[in-house]
Parts: sequence; structure tokens; C-alpha cells
Amino acid sequence: MEFLESLKGPMGVVAVAGMYRTGKSYLLNRMILNRSSGFGVGNTINACTKGLWIWKSPIKGTTSDGEPMDVLVIDSEGLGALDEDSNHDVRIFSLAILLSSFFIYNSQGSIDENALQNLSLVVNLTQHIHLKTNAACDEQDPDEYSQYFPSFLWVVRDFAL
Repeated sequence: MEFLESLKGPMGVVAVAGMYRTGKSYLLNRMILNRSSGFGVGNTINACTKGLWIWKSPIKGTTSDGEPMDVLVIDSEGLGALDEDSNHDVRIFSLAILLSSFFIYNSQGSIDENALQNLSLVVNLTQHIHLKTNAACDEQDPDEYSQYFPSFLWVVRDFAL
């Protein structure tokens, strides 16, 4: 808690999620943290990340107005792991979405039917996130929902024709 309380001024959160064993931790280490090591990576089918892991110190970034800001980096456990159930995946994914201001969905290989089905899983998981609206409003414009959700980037890794 002291770590979060020490952050002053504007803050952003970058989180990554995707299917298990697709290189999410490696992506964060190399592209976001600019390090050869950091979040745990491995070459087995056993997961290195359980739950959500926050990098030990914020990285420096800028707001859309050019002001300096601290950025927290969050690595998440992979979706679809053999030793976890779908409720666990929903909780991990939903928490990553809710905490982040910039969300990265990481996938591996070509954009084929399987990749689209996995992304469909991601979209279906977001349906578990509900917004509490004013009781006087019967319906809220869907465009207004966008202020509650992070920016989205789909990273396709190891793509080859």
C-alpha cells in the first residue's frame, strides 16, 4: 500500500492479458520495461505468473497533454490454463480491465478462426463488467461507456504467412 500512496500526480496503468503461454511477460519486459529480464518467463508449459503482478516501480510516461506521469505495469495470468476454471479467468481478466487505462491483448500466430474465437472469449468476459447508472436514467448512451474502459491494443506475435 505504501508503494501506491507514494505516487503523486497523474497515473496510468498498462495491463496485458491473453491466452496462457503466449509471451505476455516477455512482451512487457522487452517492449514496455525495455529490459531483458523482469517479469518471470519460462520455456515450459507451467505458468510463471499467477494472478496479477505489478512491476516494482512505475515507469515514466506522459499524459495526452504532454505532462509527466507515472505508469504502473501489470502482468496477468494467462487465460485458458489447464489447471484453472473459467470463473478464475473471468476474475483475472475483469480485474485487469478494470485496473488499466491502457489494455493490451496479446495473441500468438496468425489471425485465424482460433484467434477470433479467443478474442470472442475476451469480449464475452467483458460482459461480466457492469456499470452502475443513475436510477433516473433508464438507458445510457453506449458511447458514454467508453470513458470507463481502457484504450485497447491487440498485439499479434509470431505472425507468419
